[in-house]
Amino acid sequence: MLRVDSTLSQSCPPSSPLVVFAFEKSGLSVWPLFSSAPVVQAFAWAQKEGFEGKCGQNQLVHTPNKKIPRVVFIGLGPRKDATLETLRQGMASLVRLAERQSIKQLFTKLPLIGNAGGSAHAAAEGALLGAYAYTRYKTNSESKKAVESILVSVKNGAEKKTMDQGFARGLLFAEATNFARDLINQPPSDTTPSDLVSIAKTVAKKGIKLTVLNKQQMAKLGMGALLGVNRGSGKPPFFIHLIYRPNTKPKRRIALCGKGITFDSGGLSLKPAKSMETMKDDMSGAAAVLAIFALLPRLKPAVEIHGFAALTENMPGENALKPGDVLRSLQGKTIEVLNTDAEGRLILADTLAYACRQKPDEIIDVATLTGACRIALGDKIAALMGNNADLLQRLKNSSNDSGEKLWELPLEKEYRKGLDSKVADIKNIGPAGEAGTIMGGLFLSEFVERGLPWAHIDIANVAWTDEGTALSPAGGTGAMVRTLLHYLISLQ
Repeated sequence: MLRVDSTLSQSCPPSSPLVVFAFEKSGLSVWPLFSSAPVVQAFAWAQKEGFEGKCGQNQLVHTPNKKIPRVVFIGLGPRKDATLETLRQGMASLVRLAERQSIKQLFTKLPLIGNAGGSAHAAAEGALLGAYAYTRYKTNSESKKAVESILVSVKNGAEKKTMDQGFARGLLFAEATNFARDLINQPPSDTTPSDLVSIAKTVAKKGIKLTVLNKQQMAKLGMGALLGVNRGSGKPPFFIHLIYRPNTKPKRRIALCGKGITFDSGGLSLKPAKSMETMKDDMSGAAAVLAIFALLPRLKPAVEIHGFAALTENMPGENALKPGDVLRSLQGKTIEVLNTDAEGRLILADTLAYACRQKPDEIIDVATLTGACRIALGDKIAALMGNNADLLQRLKNSSNDSGEKLWELPLEKEYRKGLDSKVADIKNIGPAGEAGTIMGGLFLSEFVERGLPWAHIDIANVAWTDEGTALSPAGGTGAMVRTLLHYLISLQ
């Protein structure tokens, strides 16, 4: 696994390329070694090759100097616009270039954006996220020679300690994100509800308590919404409840709920074939919860955390849920199902109701809930909704720390009448083409105990990328894992 470490050395090892960060139109970062004649000359050559310092841009230059035979230039964009996210993207770009060139070790000095610890965290995170590749089913692909280590020069022992702590935490956050990516990228027939239960059991071996409910137990409890979705599948459903408790008295109890549709065909409201191609990602919320709990024993936040996920496929089998059916949820509220492809909110209805029974201080759910989210916010910004301004603001602060963008949408009360049913307490879809993401949030709000702080994060537009992003190759992104981890440690 990639290591990122600090060193007090100011000299670049001959076997390691020197990595130089440059801001657009601002020249080289300030560091004596960067100002040496070989580096200045290499920078001039890089500029002739088209290097301008734009964010994510990279250029490898070979020099005749024996002490610094190779220099890698990494662009961070305009200095005035530099953020921790641009540093993450720069590090991801660096690692991908190094893999193409079969470079095992790199040496650099980081530009500090904000404090040293935060810069170190972001740099390590970007490096490991950029190094991610899902190759489990590849047989004849060219094997990349992974980067083994990145050495970062620091000025003194105090900075070394701060930077090492930042590196360690950044690598942990990225490791958790990549854990979620692996789950999302696996074929849906290899990531069934029972497969995810096996993953949860592995996670629970590391100091996490796990309860697993089977179909019979869920029926006894009255989880009719979840069981209704499962009717068309030949795979049994499961419900998992994970608990992390700190060694000291917890300051609060947090509930994290993840949508766990392991494959979504749409049910009898069948999706077009093209739309099904990526529907193995419909358990991205559950994957995020599992990834977070895999890390918690090492991260050791000071709060008690409960994780919940309802796990099922949504398939059009002979007993499948039909448009017009009415389900009775765990909360007791009846739901008229007019579109079986709006199934995520059905399983989350029972998940939220179950979570409320555990008496948490607040609930956060994360789900690939609505295709309308992409129409509203594109493919870079997840939607945030909820009933508590303080909770929403704290989550937005955490998204600023992680670089994963959130935008708050209103739970407009006047829209609620669009969910009124003539035969049940509520229907599972609103008027066609109208505020689909908000309607999904309004539906979920009906299953949260009154007065309990709750936030809903719709990641349907950011959980998967077809072309890849600055930090993720094509496939599952592990969206919101890092944001939620930042949130949990902020409560200490």
